[in-house]
Amino acid sequence: MGAMQPILVTRGLTRVYRSGGVATPALRGVDIAIAPGEFVAVMGPSGCGKSTLLYLMGLLDTPTEGTVIVAGTDTKGLADGQRTRLRRKHIGYVFQRFNLLPTLSAEENVALALKLRRQPVGGAAREMLAAVDLEDKRRRRPNALSVGEQQRVAIARALVAHPTVLLADEPTGNLDSEASDRVMDLVGRLHRERGQTIVLITHNEQVARRSDRLVRMRDGQLLAD
Repeated sequence: MGAMQPILVTRGLTRVYRSGGVATPALRGVDIAIAPGEFVAVMGPSGCGKSTLLYLMGLLDTPTEGTVIVAGTDTKGLADGQRTRLRRKHIGYVFQRFNLLPTLSAEENVALALKLRRQPVGGAAREMLAAVDLEDKRRRRPNALSVGEQQRVAIARALVAHPTVLLADEPTGNLDSEASDRVMDLVGRLHRERGQTIVLITHNEQVARRSDRLVRMRDGQLLAD
């Protein structure tokens, strides 16, 4: 048996933003391969391109050059509908700003991720909230939860459909150190217990140290891995 096939690969990934005739490169040819079950932290100063990298990996944006290969499928030249299907099947996303719907309960927010994928809800949303230690608050709306609890609901929503890869964009960026620790304990536990593949971006050393592989970025390029 050879080495396991990487689950997420970027090749020559370049993203240039154009505004008023000025081209600003956010990524300059990034090559990275993520193996199944890896927990990778991408670290670097603000504006180094790490969010752009995550957006491209998550098929939320298309590269100017290069390609992203998700679970063996090269996404270069795929139609929007194909990209959306691939993203829904393989990618779970946690944003810094949670993006929970304020009128829905915690459980309904998590269930929505399954409904969007036309998957049966059953008890899955409740089970996922139990996994993030929030089953007792499942009927609460986001404004009745602390920010740390809201982030845990967002993680439950990202994971309920069993994505191949969880992408987390500064998941502790809006949290105090205690809530941040709890969220990172949870992320680490999901990685260990479920073998969840995780790519997390952060500018916080404490958070990055929890990963089993640290990749540093500067000026749109990977420095060290």
